[in-house]
Amino acid sequence: MKNTNTYSPKLLPILWCAVVLCFSKQISAQLFRPIEQDPFGVTVQFDADSIRKYKIFSISTKIQNKQDGEVIVDKGLREHFQFDTLGRLQLYWRNRVSGQTNTVIEHPAVYRKGRMVAKPRTEIKPTYIYDTLFVYYYYDSLSRLASRRMCDGDYYSTWYYEYNVDGFMTRRIHAKETNGGMSHRAFRIGVQTIISVEEFRYLQLNENMYKQFSLNDEGKSYKETIMKFDAKKRPLEYREEYMAGGIRVVNAWSYDSLNRIAGTSFYSNAGMVIQDKGTYSYDSLGRIAALQRFKEDVLYYEFTYLYEGAEPIAYAYLNRRHVDRGFDIVKLTIVKYGELPPSRKSKSRPRP
Repeated sequence: MKNTNTYSPKLLPILWCAVVLCFSKQISAQLFRPIEQDPFGVTVQFDADSIRKYKIFSISTKIQNKQDGEVIVDKGLREHFQFDTLGRLQLYWRNRVSGQTNTVIEHPAVYRKGRMVAKPRTEIKPTYIYDTLFVYYYYDSLSRLASRRMCDGDYYSTWYYEYNVDGFMTRRIHAKETNGGMSHRAFRIGVQTIISVEEFRYLQLNENMYKQFSLNDEGKSYKETIMKFDAKKRPLEYREEYMAGGIRVVNAWSYDSLNRIAGTSFYSNAGMVIQDKGTYSYDSLGRIAALQRFKEDVLYYEFTYLYEGAEPIAYAYLNRRHVDRGFDIVKLTIVKYGELPPSRKSKSRPRP
């Protein structure tokens, strides 16, 4: 058996519903997919090759919500993704409602020809107060992700990644920081507190199977993961075993005849037993058409992508929340390199 101390990003047990994006050269990559459990709450993961191919500079989203039997609610929620010319994500921000003030408007009765056609009523018009969260992405000279830094209030949460000469990640550091600079972009590190340090080692069991050892900041293994791949080096199953508590986490993937991801599954007994799965479907042009997410065989979320004609990029997608009985409506505004970006003078645009 071969013992290796190298760590490949392709072997990382990453988000179960978006792992396909790490294998974009071996399958038909999609522009973006919704993801869960990102440490910074980033809701979508993009394929850099597709972003570069379509020369996309930025993607902005407008998010609306609608419960069954009610009108559409627009609270002014926005997300923004900005890319460099290599298709790499550089900046992400989203706003969120942190407060609300209400304006009371009294409407008198309406009379026509001496008859009251509308009773007097009181209208409450909300005005929302927002906070904005920023995430900045930094890359090294070899185009590898070097760090991600999130600003949420007075402190920054940062992840640092280190690689060996073969380009494999060997360490992941999580830190809390303060900024001595004048802005997010002109970041100057002030106080830094290390929260955690993780290292990774591998033992190759056979051609398509590895055992991953996850080491804590004391150099002790706290988790072992058996990773199985098929002949095309696509992940089939990651089976995690924690050293304490008998905790097991299992991720699995399946593919269709065109090498596209067809389904995912997730199991965990860390608390209540969780068994999730996802299914993907594609249209006749090879574009992703829908993504369904099940929890304990109950359909919770159903993403449907909308396109104009044969355009390869969706202009919107809908998330049908079956259990909550509502919709999330996400409309996309795409700006390409060479086009005039939206005005930076817009009052709704946060200042980075």
